[in-house]
Amino acid sequence: MTKTDYRDDFYQAVNGAWIEQATIPADRPVTGGFYDLVEGIEKEERRVLAAIEAGEMKTPADLAEFVKFHQLTKDWDRRAAGEKEAVQEFLKPLLALGSWDDYQKQEAALIQAGYTTILAPTIAPDSKNTSRNELWLASPDLIFPDTTSYQDKEGKEALLANWSEMVQRLLEKLGFEKEGAAWIQQAVNFDQILADRQSSSEELSDSWKNYYPMTLAEASQKVPNVLLTKTLTTLLGQEPDKVIIYDGRFFDQAHEVYVEENFDAVKGWLIIQNLLDIAGFLGDDTRVLAGTFGRFLSGTKEAVKPEKSAFRQARAFFSQAVGKWYGETYFGPKAKQDVEAMVHELIQVYEHRFDQIDWLSDETRQKAKVKLAALAVKVGYPDSLPEDIANRRVDEQATLLENVQRFSREAVAKHFKKWGQAPDKSRWGMSADTVNAYYSPDFNQIVFPAAILQAPFYDLKQSASQNFGGIGTVIAHEITHAFDTNGARYDEQGNLKEWWTKEDFAHFEKKTEAVVQAFDGLDSAGAKVNGHLTVSENVADLGGVSATLTAAKAGEATDIRAFFENFATLWRQKAEPKYLALLATIDVHAPAKLRTNVTVKNFDDFAATFDVQEGDGMYLAPEKRIQIW
Repeated sequence: MTKTDYRDDFYQAVNGAWIEQATIPADRPVTGGFYDLVEGIEKEERRVLAAIEAGEMKTPADLAEFVKFHQLTKDWDRRAAGEKEAVQEFLKPLLALGSWDDYQKQEAALIQAGYTTILAPTIAPDSKNTSRNELWLASPDLIFPDTTSYQDKEGKEALLANWSEMVQRLLEKLGFEKEGAAWIQQAVNFDQILADRQSSSEELSDSWKNYYPMTLAEASQKVPNVLLTKTLTTLLGQEPDKVIIYDGRFFDQAHEVYVEENFDAVKGWLIIQNLLDIAGFLGDDTRVLAGTFGRFLSGTKEAVKPEKSAFRQARAFFSQAVGKWYGETYFGPKAKQDVEAMVHELIQVYEHRFDQIDWLSDETRQKAKVKLAALAVKVGYPDSLPEDIANRRVDEQATLLENVQRFSREAVAKHFKKWGQAPDKSRWGMSADTVNAYYSPDFNQIVFPAAILQAPFYDLKQSASQNFGGIGTVIAHEITHAFDTNGARYDEQGNLKEWWTKEDFAHFEKKTEAVVQAFDGLDSAGAKVNGHLTVSENVADLGGVSATLTAAKAGEATDIRAFFENFATLWRQKAEPKYLALLATIDVHAPAKLRTNVTVKNFDDFAATFDVQEGDGMYLAPEKRIQIW
């Protein structure tokens, strides 16, 4: 292989040798740094589980129900036995629906029983009063990942053909040969009605634009043919005085969707959607068949093997328990202390940087510092399990599907009891064995699960410069989310509120528009990057590298080269072209190569360290280099 020059394509120069020898596993569409860590953690967890089941290791208290549940998920013979009868019993309430009025009377009961319905109520913090949970209404999920997938006629027909064939084969396998074709057509018809009115991923990426609070009476006017008051009162136990609409564009047209004339299409959609919800919990052949469309979308060559699938299904219902055990077992106090120190160091760097930013007024600067000071930090794993997970019990005499249905009913009941309550800020939005990190705008909180705190992100054996280029940039990335194109609109309490001066915010928007333009239209395996969809993450990447570079340079024996090389190593990946094309429509992150190359070329230190000159592929004229935070 011809070695790529750092000055022409930094990502390729750092990762090219790895990419050339890397093999994408047949059961997933991508491999790379994140994914290798995920695979390694899963392999270790499966090894421990096997040792427990073989009697070679005592079952940790937090894992007792998970281990019981795995006995059900891995018993493929029992799962396959009687699956036709189980599905027919499961679908019975939907098959019995005789009219629109009948459905309206049954919708609350269906939701309580864990069924997917066309009404999608959920409980979440009020964006303008995050100390209280309110009722939100969203639009139903589509067959395709995004509304943009419906605009390419040829591509749409290919996707629909694959989906329809999969569903037809499922229906035939489960004893619905006669009715199947009609249900599929009805589901497709209703899905198109939804797709014609829903907002795209790009439109929904501006969280602040999707907050429409109103009275219950006003919400009912949006859907006059829905027994909204009856349904919501049944779910909540009393009549709500407030409803928050999420997708305003959809609900402005919802009166055309939720109508009696669409009942047949709705019924077919309900049957198919709920069948697909449970198909993965049946026999192995059915599970594999039900994943056909997903593999077609992403370019994945093979289904996950039964043993791995059984583990993942069991873990999915006990992920917080498995994650807490993982964190306690593999994440030491020294690493926790070291990472927490790095977090606070980077918060201090940000505080100093606010003072140095000349386009911020003193008024905005002080309020930014208030938000930064209020930023809550979680590192490693939670001290205790959420009550619902700690109390979840497996019935070993019941089937896997029966347990899943009961878990679903319990989760729905628990979920709607949150209405009107203060949100639980102690709950982790990711399990501790998840290789990721996140910022919560509702809680003004950053979280770093134990699983991401290992090489190449972080290692006590790595140099300080490598760790800053790794986990440091991730930490500062999450801090920057508090001040990205979405986060900047929320105050220190997580409330949607204007706290900037108008002049400062106009300047900020001008700078972020430059980030949109820097990425918009760039190629990724034939797909075009959407600069607006990805802008918040790109702003966070720029701010993350900027702040961490400042922190790294303040230390002794700083190695700028190692800093940037480890940053590039984080994002190395090899992916199927179809997967990259899919991500271009739905992922708020830019493709890995562009996250590296477009970001680093904005830094003077990068250009100086790698001697990047005009005419080089990595060159960006100094006056065009974007610095926001």
